[in-house]
Amino acid sequence: MPSPSQPTQILTQTLIVEPNDKLESPYSFLTDLSQKRVRTVKQAAEALSQEKFDLYIISASFSPEKQLLLLDAFKQNFKERVIPLLVVVDLSRPTSTVLGTHWSNKVALLASSASRQLTLLTVESLLSA
Repeated sequence: MPSPSQPTQILTQTLIVEPNDKLESPYSFLTDLSQKRVRTVKQAAEALSQEKFDLYIISASFSPEKQLLLLDAFKQNFKERVIPLLVVVDLSRPTSTVLGTHWSNKVALLASSASRQLTLLTVESLLSA
């Protein structure tokens, strides 16, 4: 396992649900080969039902209604297991709402301006839980 001072790139299979296809910085720690990026709740629900991922990242840029639909899709697909889930908040947006953040401290919240090292350490921590 990498030391906290030298985090490495994450090579795990990751589903990213992000409506802003130009937002790259929070996801730069992932290799291009290990990620599937979708822009809509419908695409996310399809990916959840068709593929298995090791890490899930959702954007807080969705409206609260769409976030509820997205969280419901996660709930339908993961009734029997705990999953590593990151919520990314895009600080360039005037408002962001983060729903469902009281899940026994198993959800990590990262700002789009989070350092690469903080992001990697957070992901490593979730994956080792």
